[in-house]
Amino acid sequence: MKYSLRKTPSHLHLTYKYGEASGGLLGRNLVLEVVDGNLLTLEIDLSANLLARNKQSPWYLDAVALSEDYHKLKSLQCPDNLVRTRLIRAWEGIADPKLRMRLVLSPRGRYLYEVAPHSLFMGGIQLDVQAFLEEESETTGTSAEQTEASHVEEEADPHRKHA
Repeated sequence: MKYSLRKTPSHLHLTYKYGEASGGLLGRNLVLEVVDGNLLTLEIDLSANLLARNKQSPWYLDAVALSEDYHKLKSLQCPDNLVRTRLIRAWEGIADPKLRMRLVLSPRGRYLYEVAPHSLFMGGIQLDVQAFLEEESETTGTSAEQTEASHVEEEADPHRKHA
């Protein structure tokens, strides 16, 4: 089951290990998905940051830095109280909840983390990274052999309908 926390842009502040910080990313389409009974996945789409025309803009540079240093991410802050309220409401409705965070940075990849949420005193929420789980590449699963095999199948059966 998926719950939309926010569709419009929300400012995000990232902190990396070794004291590096980034404060210029915009997250869109914040979605909370209940995967298993107590496992929640918060998905944040950061792809729009890579669409900047000015390749020297802070948003673009911070998005590129994240795609290179995704394994060094220490925490993510979202000062949006609406996101915080909706996340807390979903969190309280589940016994012994566990939270994961997926950062979508198309076409550079998708990054999955195990996180611990903390409500901030001044409003908003902070997600502390407990562990980096996996990188989901956009090109995973489509190798040259697979695409070549699909072309051979199409030539073998020309009456086969395409989806």
